[in-house]
Amino acid sequence: MSALTADPQPLAVGAELSGPEIVVNADRLAAYGDGLLSSAAGRAVQVGSNIHTDVELARSQGLPAPIADGMLSTNYLSSMLTRAFGRFYIENGELRTKFIKPVPVDTLLRVRGRVRAREELGDGRVRYELDVWTENGNGVKVVDGDAAVEVTE
Repeated sequence: MSALTADPQPLAVGAELSGPEIVVNADRLAAYGDGLLSSAAGRAVQVGSNIHTDVELARSQGLPAPIADGMLSTNYLSSMLTRAFGRFYIENGELRTKFIKPVPVDTLLRVRGRVRAREELGDGRVRYELDVWTENGNGVKVVDGDAAVEVTE
């Protein structure tokens, strides 16, 4: 059964969610950028030189190395929420993120969440509010955010 058809498991306030742990490498950044640009253009396109793909350009902008596009972390957070809440997140979920630190190439990212509130709405409906974030391999938050989703349990 896929995450989109499975019923979500009830979660208590304080319950923690974890998503994938990913090393953001140069190939992943290039594929992500090329995929977005190609999708927007409707044909295969390479991103080219920018702070996400070019070492020298990134350094000229004061960065230690190419950095991940902030939406990469947002997408990983969305994936975690989809696994936890399935179709309910896709149909009516909310996700807000704030990029607070750059994510240089070869950084390990950990995707995390915690249930902040759970409200019974009646008729088996429950609204969850969550704190969500990604952190690097040293446990430092690089993306902070919040999410909400209404499910039928």
